[in-house]
Amino acid sequence: MPRPRRFIRLGIRQKVVLVLLTVLLTALSVSGWLVLRDVEQNVFSETQRRGVEMADYLSRSLAYSVVGYDYHTIQLLLDQTVQTGDVVHVRVLSDRGNPMAEVQHADRDTVERVAFQSPITLNGETEVGHLELELSIEPIALQLADQRASLVKREILVIALIALGEFVALSWIIIGPLTRVSRALESNVDENGVILRDIPEESRDEIGELARRFNQMRAQLNAANQTLHGRVEAADRELQEAYQKLLEQSAALQHSNLELERLSLTDPLTGLGNRRAFDQAIEADLALFRRHGDVASLLVLDLDNFKAINDTHGHDVGDLILCQFADALQSNVRETDSVCRLGGEEFAVFLRRADHEAAMLSAEKLRSAVQNMVVEVDEELSLSVTVSIGVATLSTSMRLTNAVALYKAADQAMYASKQTGRNRVTHFESLEARLNWNPEAAI
Repeated sequence: MPRPRRFIRLGIRQKVVLVLLTVLLTALSVSGWLVLRDVEQNVFSETQRRGVEMADYLSRSLAYSVVGYDYHTIQLLLDQTVQTGDVVHVRVLSDRGNPMAEVQHADRDTVERVAFQSPITLNGETEVGHLELELSIEPIALQLADQRASLVKREILVIALIALGEFVALSWIIIGPLTRVSRALESNVDENGVILRDIPEESRDEIGELARRFNQMRAQLNAANQTLHGRVEAADRELQEAYQKLLEQSAALQHSNLELERLSLTDPLTGLGNRRAFDQAIEADLALFRRHGDVASLLVLDLDNFKAINDTHGHDVGDLILCQFADALQSNVRETDSVCRLGGEEFAVFLRRADHEAAMLSAEKLRSAVQNMVVEVDEELSLSVTVSIGVATLSTSMRLTNAVALYKAADQAMYASKQTGRNRVTHFESLEARLNWNPEAAI
């Protein structure tokens, strides 16, 4: 099978240079970031120190003017401060918090700034006012941007020089000798895998040593190749025999899987389908009802007083009754209906295309057949049983549109048959008004 073509094929030079560039770029980026971070911290620390000193100096200069309420002098000093420095906003408040003077630069809202505050004290003791000052950090940002650009240029230059030197060194020291060895190997193997010629030993470095070692191995490889051909033929025959056995085992495994699938869907005592098989059988009919409105009904049947029979006569007699009960169900339903054992003495019958009336007739037929059934245990013991049946029919109005809700409704109807005397049939629709049906709780 041909190998897929690549849009970009990287050789050793390109791979090594790419790895080197990645390492250099990462190292220089980290180094540059650490340098810029230190510079940025130093610049901002200096700005912070300068702002504190300026706020302290200005507050001391304003102390006597604030005490004397000399608004004119305060305003002149603030105007001069904003015009001559990087101050973009300054405000003086009295000791009661009332503004006395305020000046801000026209570009204050468009530049980045940092704020400082300083109390105005008289002789360093009595606080007579408060100073608020904002410094522009725009020059700092420009300085940092220039340093970043300079750092990037230096990194690009260093990476380019190192990559160029590495590329040349790789081409001369490694790629050239490897290319000569590769060309010597071309057409050096015949159709049977025999190596025809030695590789020329032109250098005394690792590549030359590799060529010498290869030449030493050539004879051994050719001998091993001949031995291998013989073994391959024998292995091919063994493989064909093993493949044939594998096909036979696969067929046996498939048969076993089918048998396991059948057993997983069958009740081992009665031979009827179990709950899983029943759910699979009715799912397609439920989908047809939801799509086209095809009617169907479900019967849930439970043998009356079955626990007392088990306790009195033993589980062997109970199993015999269950088997004859299953046969009676199979004998009295249509071929299109599905019968299963849900568990214990509880069974279910799914009646395809059976509405309310047809379902009740089928249920009554089953109840009567079970009532007339006689179980011959032995020559001295014969038993009769009865069954309570609950019926539910698919219905949009009562939201009986899925398997869970339908089973819940039929099960409630079956328990109603138990509570009203057993050996009877009850349809769920007759219970709707007094059961406060909630299909969402059943799902």
